[in-house]
Amino acid sequence: MINKENITHFTEVVDGLILTSENDTKLAETIRWIDLQSQKKGISFYEMAYIIVDKQLIKKRAQQWLMSKRDEIKNNNSNIRFVNNNNNIK
Repeated sequence: MINKENITHFTEVVDGLILTSENDTKLAETIRWIDLQSQKKGISFYEMAYIIVDKQLIKKRAQQWLMSKRDEIKNNNSNIRFVNNNNNIK
């Protein structure tokens, strides 16, 4: 749930990244890219950063869900016993 406290925390984290980027060229490059994207979309830098983080979280959750389903299928398949043409259980 998004509330004022969460927004404040997110803003503080982003501000911390901006400060850290002074010593990290890759991070600085990423921040400039986010800034450029936010300007193109006509939204704030923080909104753009949130959209990116949200998309990454959704992607990560989807991958975790997919892996759990793969594990379920794998586990279920290991419990299946097959019958051959001679009616012998394998």
